Amino acid sequence: MEILIVDDHQLFLDGLRHILAKLNSNVVITESNCAEDAITILDSSQSFDLVLIDLNLPGMDGMSILQRMHERRSLNSIIVLSAEEHPNTIKAALEIGALGFIPKSHSSKEMLSALQAVLDGEIYVPEGIQKQIDNLTTTRPPKAAENNSQLKASGTTKRQYDVLLLLSKGYSNKQISASLFLTEHTVKTHISALFNALSAQNRTECVQLAQHQGIIPS
Repeated sequence: MEILIVDDHQLFLDGLRHILAKLNSNVVITESNCAEDAITILDSSQSFDLVLIDLNLPGMDGMSILQRMHERRSLNSIIVLSAEEHPNTIKAALEIGALGFIPKSHSSKEMLSALQAVLDGEIYVPEGIQKQIDNLTTTRPPKAAENNSQLKASGTTKRQYDVLLLLSKGYSNKQISASLFLTEHTVKTHISALFNALSAQNRTECVQLAQHQGIIPS
């Protein structure tokens, strides 16, 4: 597993190395202490399974990295790991492509759980911060709330739901990969999980069952 960490505090980097070693026995970590250096690394041919970004960096900030990766349609899984906990900033990071936000105040156990959630296809945001973000947005329409309830009942994750919506539009694995900034291997994993959750044998049946159950619109 290849991981890039972008943070300018060496003591935190050293501690994070020990935590990440528990995530995967074959983890390989690349470190960067500024956005400019990180962008150079990301613009190279090297790819990463996870990119952990602090938002508060000297010079260009972490949002600059997110913007660059968004422009490149990068397939890296990006997580903001920062002491910055302002809901507007976190919301902006998520909207531009971050798959999660982990506060630096989290314990090592909480960090590992959050990282694994993102690797499993979830979008991780602590409940308290998610509530603050939700308060910034308008109330969801009744149908969206109903769909969300059906989604939880089916055991389907938010990321799998995104894949399911594109499946219903006839997207290929390659098209889903490009649209959601995922690798094709990850897309296949999500589709397999959808088949299991909905007891479907193929893509068409998967979509039909999801529509019948009200998980996605017909």
